[in-house]
Amino acid sequence: MEKVAFELFGLELLEPLSTLMNWVLAIQSAIFYKKLSKLESPFQKYWSWFFLGYAIAFVFGGFTHLLYNYTGQYFKVTNWSIAILSVVIAELAMIMDVEEPRKKQMLTTVVRAKVFATFAMLVFDFSFKWVMVHMAGFFLIVGVLAYHRSKAGASNYKHFLYGIACLLATGAIKIGQIDIHPAWFNRDDIAHFIMLVMYWFFYKGIKHYQPVPKNSVIPTID
Repeated sequence: MEKVAFELFGLELLEPLSTLMNWVLAIQSAIFYKKLSKLESPFQKYWSWFFLGYAIAFVFGGFTHLLYNYTGQYFKVTNWSIAILSVVIAELAMIMDVEEPRKKQMLTTVVRAKVFATFAMLVFDFSFKWVMVHMAGFFLIVGVLAYHRSKAGASNYKHFLYGIACLLATGAIKIGQIDIHPAWFNRDDIAHFIMLVMYWFFYKGIKHYQPVPKNSVIPTID
């Protein structure tokens, strides 16, 4: 993709909009972390750490765009790694309410194997596509569990489904290489705006968390 270049204080900098949107997302995530960290349920605590991780990842992400001429591609390992680990925390939060021990252990093992495989692939092929594959696993675990819990009567999980829909849209834009403008408003910029909405939906679902009714039978991933 074409990158917008500009000079400031003698530095040759890049991608001002992508930098700004990363930092806006960082502020949003930090606000959500602060609000959720005051809540008491373990589910909400775990998700607050997810937002804390993403707040930090987006700060670094802004710098990787802005200072690309100086840091290069490999500095992105910082924000990518934090984002990957934050996703793991969110997945573990979703697994908390799985009551059957065998299925809970199976899902936990899948999450651990997925994060190990993602970092292994990044070692051999340092590409954002492996982060996207990792996010696809996040979509599967969070999406399937949220769907069944919503059907079982926990209405807060519908917000997670809306968030997952946003996540699918960002993936489609990146894979489809859809740009409004190749430099000033490219696929990354479009994705950043959708992500603002996605995180808001997640926050709504977490804030209004309610346990699934005990008399409900929730299908889980076999």
